[in-house]
Amino acid sequence: MCFILESAEKQDVEIDAFEDRHMDSENDLPLIAFGSKSKKEDNDKETSKKKIISNSTNCNINDVREENLDFEGPTIKSNPKVKKDNQPINKKEKHPAKIMKKKIIKQKSVNILKKKTSGTSTEYIFECNGCSKKFSTKDILAKHISYSHKTQKNSDTTAVGTQVELTPVPQLTEIFNCDICEFKTSQKRCILSHLKAHVAKQMYCCNNCEYKCIRKRDLQKHMKIHTGEKPFSCNICEYTSITKCNLQTHMKIHTGEKPFSCNICEYRCITKTHLQTHMKTHTGEKPFSCNICEYRCIRKIDLQRHMKIHTGEKPFSCNICEYRCITKTHLQTHMKTHTGEKPFSCNICEYRCIRKIDLQRHLKIHTGEKPFSCNICEYRCITKTHLQTHLKIHTGEKPFSCNIYEYRCITKTHLQTHMKTHTGEKPFSCNICEYRCITKSYLQTHLKIHTGEKPFSCNICEYRCITKTDLQTHMKIHTGEKPFSCNICEHRCITKSDLQTHMKIHTGEKPFSCNICEYRCITKGNFQRHMKIHTGEKPFSCNICEYRCITKSDLQTHMKIHTGEKPFSCNICEYRCITKGNFQTHMKIHTGEKPFSCNICEHRFIRKYDLQRHLKTHTDAKPFS
Repeated sequence: MCFILESAEKQDVEIDAFEDRHMDSENDLPLIAFGSKSKKEDNDKETSKKKIISNSTNCNINDVREENLDFEGPTIKSNPKVKKDNQPINKKEKHPAKIMKKKIIKQKSVNILKKKTSGTSTEYIFECNGCSKKFSTKDILAKHISYSHKTQKNSDTTAVGTQVELTPVPQLTEIFNCDICEFKTSQKRCILSHLKAHVAKQMYCCNNCEYKCIRKRDLQKHMKIHTGEKPFSCNICEYTSITKCNLQTHMKIHTGEKPFSCNICEYRCITKTHLQTHMKTHTGEKPFSCNICEYRCIRKIDLQRHMKIHTGEKPFSCNICEYRCITKTHLQTHMKTHTGEKPFSCNICEYRCIRKIDLQRHLKIHTGEKPFSCNICEYRCITKTHLQTHLKIHTGEKPFSCNIYEYRCITKTHLQTHMKTHTGEKPFSCNICEYRCITKSYLQTHLKIHTGEKPFSCNICEYRCITKTDLQTHMKIHTGEKPFSCNICEHRCITKSDLQTHMKIHTGEKPFSCNICEYRCITKGNFQRHMKIHTGEKPFSCNICEYRCITKSDLQTHMKIHTGEKPFSCNICEYRCITKGNFQTHMKIHTGEKPFSCNICEHRFIRKYDLQRHLKTHTDAKPFS
């Protein structure tokens, strides 16, 4: 028994020496108990074991001494021989920092190894199968394997003449809590570094901004932000960074490595921080809130970006146009509009765009996916923004107004488009004819006139058109729907623009006038048609006779003379005609309506043309000889 105790004491000395060399590692194994010792020692070990197995360690700031934290900044002067309560420290008592370190070490199960004795010798040599190094105890060998060979849970070790199998060692996850603030971590080095921030009397301060830190190397790293120094660069793309760690994270973009995955959805990411931020989308946690409006967000950087909306700060500006924005990313996206770069393309059609999110939105057009729906009508759309804009139609909200005219609209884009009507700006022009317009969409619609493309067709008649809006308007002809009505007369029409044109009849407004004759009219189309009378232009001709005309509709009407088609018939008499205008004039014969009257005599007429001819009798004008 004496030999066993002597051997145990020798082993304790070797284990203490090994523990001093590897005390900073998080994977340290606990001490191994050998032989039989006194009951007092067993009770001490049992008490220590209960303290060690705790899953959460509270690190008291009073247990941390500045001289034991490897602090590079100014140190706190303290007397190591006097406790905080001014009582002398017992030399045999362990230092509080060492006690804290032993609390921080991850604990594992303790294996008891009983050694056999042969005479007076109790020494067995344990040999490592990986590197042939020899150790006096199985515990030190197990530590060597865990540090040097990254062994798995089960491993074989060889002693002289004996083969010993190590038992699996369960891992304990431990959380370290700061007793001053709410900081938590699972790593010992992080809690030690964090405690320095509380005990430090003086911080390192940046003389350019308000940045402060407790380590000189952190300040040196921060100063590279102001100097623009980025010593680490990617050998694949143009990315450069301040720290090597950031470069290593960036390289995972090229390798496609995403080691962190969400256990709820299929989200995968490169860093643990990104995963923690993503998990808040599932929990609904938004810890950062704006003190001006109701905006809440997950990240502090998002809140800082949002606050610039209230301050009106736009630090990034375009050096080509007057565009200004809040973030550098928005500026980089904007610059692609000047360079014409569109890196994202659709693999189904020829669509190309600047941003990936725009491509993802576009692909929903092909799949027909419309995840957002209106709870009032049947409207469905691709994006949440479109739905929010649509809901303003039901609420009648029009937050944007013109400061020149009474025009009000729902979106800022519509207001910007409207303002171009006042400035006369038409930045988009056709490369075939002289057509110019305000928006790119108008130009794309116009170009279909030259290509003859009419993708929308009526399923009742043969009507085909360029835009979906024109088709929807045409369908109202078949349904007989006329939602817009005049509040002066009984006139009803299909579109709002037709109603606005009709109202000019009552107001007498004729904004378009001919500079050659006295002709004035309400619509631009009628004015353009009239001007061809002076120029003699008749671009449409009949392929049967020599008839030529100004408009395509006049030609279509003329062709009915050759075909004998008379689609309009009177239900009172046998009268039939080609055009709707002639039919409406004929019906006034049966109703007795004569809307045109002479202001000199009492004659009244059905047609305006008849009135004009009658007025010549009062002026004695005889233009024909």
